[in-house]
Formats: sequence, C-alpha cells, structure tokens
Amino acid sequence: MRIPASIRLTYRNIMVNMDTGTMVFMLGLPALYLLVMGSMFQTLISGVTLNGETISYTHFLGPGIVAMQTLTAGNIGGSMLWSDRRWGMFEQLLVGPFKRTDYLLGIMFVAIIFTLGGSFVMLVLSEAVSGGFILNAVSITLTVLALVIGTILFSALFLIISTLAKTMQAYNTITIVLFFVLDFASSIFYTITPQTPLPVRLMALGNPLTYVIDIVRNSLVYAPTISTLYDLAIISVITAILFAIARQLYQRIKMGI
Repeated sequence: MRIPASIRLTYRNIMVNMDTGTMVFMLGLPALYLLVMGSMFQTLISGVTLNGETISYTHFLGPGIVAMQTLTAGNIGGSMLWSDRRWGMFEQLLVGPFKRTDYLLGIMFVAIIFTLGGSFVMLVLSEAVSGGFILNAVSITLTVLALVIGTILFSALFLIISTLAKTMQAYNTITIVLFFVLDFASSIFYTITPQTPLPVRLMALGNPLTYVIDIVRNSLVYAPTISTLYDLAIISVITAILFAIARQLYQRIKMGI
C-alpha cells in the first residue's frame, strides 16, 4: 500500500523540525512562562476570580499555556515555506511526486501534531504545578477542537506572511512582533474585564488567541457554557477566512523567491 504524499511530507516536516532550537521554542519557552512567571505572580496574586469562582494564578495560567501551543506550532508552516523556497526545496518537491496540495497538507498536519503533542506536555506540567483540571469527554473534545482549529488559523496567518514577505529579515521581524502582541494582548496572563484599559481590551477582543484560550480555560477549569460555543464559532469563521486567503496566495507562488 502506497503511503499518501501528504503523509510522507508530514513525516519529512517532523524530522526537519526535531532540532534543539525548535523544541526549545515549542516547549522551553511556554514551560518557562508557566514555571517562572506562574511562580512569581502566584506570590503577588492571591487568586483569580472568573465566572464567579476564585482559583490560584497557576491554575488560571495553565490552560493559557496549553492554548499558546497553537501560536508557536502555527509558525512552523510559514517558516518552513519560506526556508524551502529560499533553499530551492519547494521547487524540488513540486517537480517530484508531490502536488501543491500535498505540500500544504503536510504543513498543516505537522503543525497540528506539534500542537497536540506540545499541549499534552504543557497540560501534564500544568497538572503537576496546579492540578484540578476537568478531564471528561466534553472538556477534552472542546479542548482538542479549539487546539486544532486554532492551529489551522495561525498556520494560515503565518503562511500569508510567508508569501508576502520579501526577505527573511522582514519575515522574522513581522513574526517576532506578532508573537509579542498576540501573546501579551490576550487572556493568557490576565483576565479581560471592563476594568481593563480600553486599548488593551480592544486588542485582546480582536485577538483570535484570546478565544482559543477562553475555550480551553472554560473547558478545563470551568463548566463550558453557551459562550464557549460562541467562541468556537468565532475562531472557526476567522480560520475559514484566513485559510481561504492563505490558499489563494499560496497557489500563486512562483518558483523561486
């Protein structure tokens, strides 16, 4: 039985990204946020009140770190496409037994695999640090759905950047700034309330990562509500729009940079 081309490319992409730098970026940075920032802020914040329930700061932070994997893994697709085009691998793959759709699926599959794997590691670490997460069929299903959809969303976003950026320096600068904004203008580290300064609140509410985080946090810490389904619908719509744009730009890529 012949292995599908997209699966072979997924395996190739996994091997390419199993380097120390990628693993530190995927697992080391989020773990640092959880262990260092969580421990430090835990001493300053007695508890976080959300949905009428007060929990420890590390318990609040854990699901945010889990959801953060969608952003870090989503960057893999954009960086791989840029690197493959720069070094001529994109052209070599397409003149072989691979189609553009196979290449795109290979990128999406590896990002999802890295997200789910990284999220599992972060969940285990968060459980060890704070404990008490809700793990049942509903919470796990909603969490996995949010992670998969969020990964496709950010993969599409970074693919768009990769197709439009003219130089590696431009791509790296844009992604670094974007990471900073999306991470810290979201609900990973703090709650978004009417008391939050308006500019920050607007940035957070316009940030798709906030909705991914809220779904994961509500699923693992609180009982999911109708707002959880609304959040899932919002990121699904955003994902569909960004993926359609990314696919159109990707199909127009010419051989060579």
